[in-house]
Amino acid sequence: LTGRAIVGAVQKHGGTLSEEDLLEHRTAFPEPICARYRDVRLWQVPPNGQGIAGLIALRGLEALEEAGRIGRIRGEAGLCPTSAPTMHAMLEMTRLGLGDARSFVCDPERQQHTEQNTDWLLDEQRIAARALATFDPARAVAQGEADPASGTVSFQVVDGAGNAVSFVNSNFMGFGTGLVPDGCGFTLQNRGYGFDLDAAHPNALAPRRRPYHTIIPGILTHADTNGLYATLSNMGGYMQPQGHLQLTVDLVAGGVDPQCAVDLPRFCIADGTRGGVAMIEDGVEEAVLEELRRMGHNIQSGISSFSRSVFGRAQIIKKDRETGVL
Repeated sequence: LTGRAIVGAVQKHGGTLSEEDLLEHRTAFPEPICARYRDVRLWQVPPNGQGIAGLIALRGLEALEEAGRIGRIRGEAGLCPTSAPTMHAMLEMTRLGLGDARSFVCDPERQQHTEQNTDWLLDEQRIAARALATFDPARAVAQGEADPASGTVSFQVVDGAGNAVSFVNSNFMGFGTGLVPDGCGFTLQNRGYGFDLDAAHPNALAPRRRPYHTIIPGILTHADTNGLYATLSNMGGYMQPQGHLQLTVDLVAGGVDPQCAVDLPRFCIADGTRGGVAMIEDGVEEAVLEELRRMGHNIQSGISSFSRSVFGRAQIIKKDRETGVL
């Protein structure tokens, strides 16, 4: 009955969804993917999710540190996550990650048969070479193009045995399609918005394909044991991989506690593209903002009050390695 109601709601407004389409659908349970940053691994859902953008950015950031192109990020003035050199590097690596994601993330069945598959995207040598070739410590050089979105709910749970769940759900862009099937208490999502209408693009609209998807749960584990370090999420459309990058750096490099990591001002390239405007949350020092502008970053600063919603709401539960206390 629910399936018929869903089909009826879509067809009533000119859609082509059929009951056969619903019967043919198969839910996927993919293996998570990860990238290492210092002594932790950040785990994400693989494409068609956008989490790989944050992993690419995180690996690029570590490559810059290891090569001495930026100072090793730590919790002190000049090298902390909200200093000009660090924000500059994170913005540039985020743009590279978003550029890769918007160019190559698509239906997983399609992507695994292309040269630009997940293994290629996450190849550490590829990421490092690209990061080192692109990054200029004195000016912003990454650039590109695309579009925006949001409508996400998340929760984090850890039980007494240390089992953790990072859960994210979304109908996209507020209330999704805004269509409520007869007799049902939910709106239908509009994830078809994530497709590209360029027929030559890997993410092109086509039957039985999954589109580029924004929602991504995240978990951090210790690299040596894969024991739980933290479970986290950062809601808000294209903000999510950017938030995961920043929260990870705040916790691991900045050495701050979960509440402080959530409270620290963040940046968000709201349209999820390499060339989009970087929104900067209120709280970053004016001298840092001026330095970013001098480097050539296209930023909009002082985002406060309700407008902060562009940065999404974040949640973190961290487990102390020595005591097990959450």
